[in-house]
Amino acid sequence: MSRVTDVLKRLRGDALVRKVAEEVIAEVRRQGKASAEREQALTNRVRDLEARLAAVDPRLAPGAQRATIDKGEWADRAQVGELGFHVRNAGFRGDDAVWSKAIDTDWRAAGFEPTGWKGKRVLDVGAGSRLRSLWFEDAEVVVLEPLADKFRDEVPWNDFDQAVAVYSVPGEEFVPELENSIDLIVSINALDHGYDIAQSIRNLKRYLKPDGEAFLSFDMHDEPDYMHPLVLSNELMLGIYADAGFEVVKVESARRYHGAEGPGAFHYWLRHAPAAG
Repeated sequence: MSRVTDVLKRLRGDALVRKVAEEVIAEVRRQGKASAEREQALTNRVRDLEARLAAVDPRLAPGAQRATIDKGEWADRAQVGELGFHVRNAGFRGDDAVWSKAIDTDWRAAGFEPTGWKGKRVLDVGAGSRLRSLWFEDAEVVVLEPLADKFRDEVPWNDFDQAVAVYSVPGEEFVPELENSIDLIVSINALDHGYDIAQSIRNLKRYLKPDGEAFLSFDMHDEPDYMHPLVLSNELMLGIYADAGFEVVKVESARRYHGAEGPGAFHYWLRHAPAAG
């Protein structure tokens, strides 16, 4: 528009040119108005669709929390993306010195000491391709990681051979031999990558010994993406813990693990809730 106006100013003496330029400006303005009207019409249609979806299922409303998705969709999209990320991105996992410093800082910030779980059984849930839980000296590390078998084959820095047992299953699948056998459950930046977080939490409760402890840390999400399909909040999680029979000993907001914008993470320290009565 400004370029046309500049030409118009320079050619003020030519009435025909001025008339043509004015017609061009008028047409541009008409097109702009039509574009704005089309955009508004599309916005109205989207809002109508959102309202219809919310009427069918409240979980589909914009901003609605979502603690579960279809397992097949999760396997086909989220897990494929997760594997590709680990295969292509060594990041701090691929550098021993950087890795050791990072996990030492994180564990100590959460109040742990490396010798605090000697001789104890530690379950690492959603461990990823390298085990943070090996930081605990002389502990028996057990791993639940749905991509463990693929990581062993495709990720050179995996260290699953240092665990006493590795189960290549998601947290949502119950492992009977682990029931009532775990002293400490840890899960870092993982549970928000699953397909049914409430089921995972119920399973973790069953794995934990009566005097056991759990430390779970993961991002909250107000919008899903293909690798983080759940929409989670602290309020939602507190309800899920209570329903599973956990007592939340401590909760703390923390930095976001993922680079994209969104809510930060929460740290949760859990134990079995006292028996009623």
